[in-house]
Amino acid sequence: MSKMDIITKLHQPFVVEKIKGKEYKNGPLVVELDTTEACNLACPGCISEDLVSNATSFSNERLMEIGKELYEIGVKAVVLIGGGEPLAHPMVGKLIEYFGEHNIHVGITTNGYFIPRYINTIAEYSSWTRVSMDAATSDTFDKLRPSKDGKSKFVEIIAAMQVLAKKKKGKLGFSYLIRTEADSFGITSNVHEIYEAAKLARDIGCDYFEVKPSYAYVGGQPHSLVIHSTERMEEAKKEVQRLHGLETADFKIVTAINLKDSLNGVQSTQEKNYHTCPSAELRTLICPSGVYVCPYWRGKDTWRIGDAKIQHIDEIWHSERRKEVMRSLDPANICQFHCLRNETNKEIFRLMGMKETDIDMVPEYDRFF
Repeated sequence: MSKMDIITKLHQPFVVEKIKGKEYKNGPLVVELDTTEACNLACPGCISEDLVSNATSFSNERLMEIGKELYEIGVKAVVLIGGGEPLAHPMVGKLIEYFGEHNIHVGITTNGYFIPRYINTIAEYSSWTRVSMDAATSDTFDKLRPSKDGKSKFVEIIAAMQVLAKKKKGKLGFSYLIRTEADSFGITSNVHEIYEAAKLARDIGCDYFEVKPSYAYVGGQPHSLVIHSTERMEEAKKEVQRLHGLETADFKIVTAINLKDSLNGVQSTQEKNYHTCPSAELRTLICPSGVYVCPYWRGKDTWRIGDAKIQHIDEIWHSERRKEVMRSLDPANICQFHCLRNETNKEIFRLMGMKETDIDMVPEYDRFF
């Protein structure tokens, strides 16, 4: 099974140049952008529930201004994500077009419902679109991803994905977050549908099926694995083991780095013996509620570095507030959770200590590091 490639992406020339200081302080290379914190679904156990319940959005005008500001400071890739549902913003189609026309690569994480509104734009400009589904049937979907209007969206979303699969230039993924009674308020479990969901993803034309564990805030830490019952995880293991047989040249199974820990009921831990976060010099998160040093701290005022509703992104990036937050961001003592950027940080430190001529470079192939 494929795993997310992280380290190799750092060896692309545009990343190495940034790491080696040629453009290191101009701005981030990758931005995660919440166009809105509103969402049309009401998923039980939503990790962004606090933001969604007090939803705010960028104005149409300000969202387009932000797009231009990201281009001006040299951003290479933008992930439209949430928070809320990024495709719910009325200007998101124009924003995607702008990024595509200005050679900023776009990735989209979405619940899929609004894909038909922008399907031609997404098909043309999105490098990848990952749809959060978590189910193989309407019954399970409606329990774990219910709509606020009470109407099931499962059939519509699957149909939209099938159409997008035929039109797209980029990749299309089917995301499956393992849920059980432990993190769905006792509502239901979806582990019995993992294999069938992967088959569905393959049959409707997705390029990959991503299976991953669920997280929650535990002890103030934002990315702690939910510990499920042994019975449910044994059931999940059997489902996951069957997935490999579905892979083809055109369809891949992607497993999250710490899925194994979740299946074994182990709280994932990492040794972080470094005291600065170089990843936060390369990427950042922009939300209507604020700009944050890292997506793991979305919505937490301690790690808020600015307000994109009223500040230019370049002003935020070079602000005294950001410098102050970066000085406080000590991964060894602050980030006591499983961070996807841990191995990235270790490799960046290694690259910083090397001569550029000694680095094993790879041609540019993926800006979403």
